[in-house]
Amino acid sequence: MRILFLLMLLIADVPLDFFSSYCSKETVDSVYNDCYIKAVDEFGEDAPAGTYYLMADWAYATSLLDLSQYCLDKAFDYDISDQVLRADCLSLSSAVARLKGDLTAAIKYAEECLEIDRQSGIAENISSSLNNIAGLYMTYDDAESARKYIDEALALEKNLGRSGYLAIRYGVASEIYLHLGLNEEALEFVDKAFALDSLDNRSEKIAVRRSQKAEVLMKMERWNEAENQLEMAVSVFRKGNSLNSLAISLAQLGEIRMKNGRQDAADEAFNECVNVCLSSGNIFIESRAREGLWQLNRASDPELALTHLERCVDLKSRLATKETDEQMRLFNVKYETLKREQTIQLQRQRLRWALICVVLLLTLLILSVVMSVLKMKAANAVERRNAVLIQANIDKERLLALAKKDIPAYVSSEIEDIVARQVELPRIHLTAREKEIAEMCAKGKLSKEIAAELGISPRTVETHKNNLFKKLGINNTVELMRYMQMVFAEKEK
Repeated sequence: MRILFLLMLLIADVPLDFFSSYCSKETVDSVYNDCYIKAVDEFGEDAPAGTYYLMADWAYATSLLDLSQYCLDKAFDYDISDQVLRADCLSLSSAVARLKGDLTAAIKYAEECLEIDRQSGIAENISSSLNNIAGLYMTYDDAESARKYIDEALALEKNLGRSGYLAIRYGVASEIYLHLGLNEEALEFVDKAFALDSLDNRSEKIAVRRSQKAEVLMKMERWNEAENQLEMAVSVFRKGNSLNSLAISLAQLGEIRMKNGRQDAADEAFNECVNVCLSSGNIFIESRAREGLWQLNRASDPELALTHLERCVDLKSRLATKETDEQMRLFNVKYETLKREQTIQLQRQRLRWALICVVLLLTLLILSVVMSVLKMKAANAVERRNAVLIQANIDKERLLALAKKDIPAYVSSEIEDIVARQVELPRIHLTAREKEIAEMCAKGKLSKEIAAELGISPRTVETHKNNLFKKLGINNTVELMRYMQMVFAEKEK
């Protein structure tokens, strides 16, 4: 495996001295080896590009922004067939460019990433892209536009049920709503994020929430509470070497201490923040610390204050250019267009499914009507056949009675011959109550007598008798009695 890893380094033409300027060769070797093994398993034919993406992700997490961007550039040198991997590379590139102050590049990467995610329809990826874009607008100090993106990301994430990512969305929403002056809503969002991270015991994320909550508390002029939150957060960031988060917290501490008149403590926090930003390349937070140092020193040391002010202005000018302004405007228009197209597509899909459901319901309704009609016709045909057979048996009984009267012998013989022909009684399904009443009728009992014996009303007895007449195709009680006599006769056979 070691030989394979060294071979990959040669093929990839990775300049080891570049990495060594950030961390030891042993660390880089170990991380690169792990990334390559994971990329082969996860990305298949895109493993070379996947290796650089995983390396870039590691470098970004350890605040090595230049190293992260270098690895991403190497990943883009390959023809990436996996669109999800390409979107991940674009998303990370946007985050790196944002921290380095290159908003033009950050917007370009974010725009392409969102387009890929929209096309793929993967809600998790769309949520991530929306979150990144909201962050970009916050860097550009456009909280109103950022709110639009984070609200959509929050709606998606709540349905996905991923507590860690939902906490991140709440954290970003807190920052955005705070810039809009909605302090109570911002505090509610950050508390929700804190609760989610606490449930899973994500210590570094909890520290991030403390930093975000401190920002809200500072706006609400609750300085002591904010400082307590930051002191707990800073110790975690120092321990985990989280340079970007550490820089933000140090800048916040400097502002609180300057507000409380603790000049030396504020100067110490701001200067440490600047040093951390110079190490990580985070010019966005560096500009905030430089502004604090300018305000802190403009009375006591005007020359030093001017140096910090010039650096602050330079950094902020790099964060906002005319080209960036136009990019943001165009991207916002494109986003609205993409969102409308997606909404129309979803509406068409819903309409298509609604039409399919209507057609299926109509088909089922028609089939049920046809089946009902066929069943009724079959039942009527059976009733008619039964009526004919029963009437035939009754006629036989009448003819047999005539044969016993004083009529010519040849006629009597003919009648007996007709009667001798077998006409099988039809099998008719009668309920237990109908059989009981039919047998009692056959014994000559009246409806009132039957009702008294069965404990039912005479009207109920008549209803059962009418049902019997209909099923048997007969007209009165006398014919019912004759039918039952034939039934008894068949049983005796």
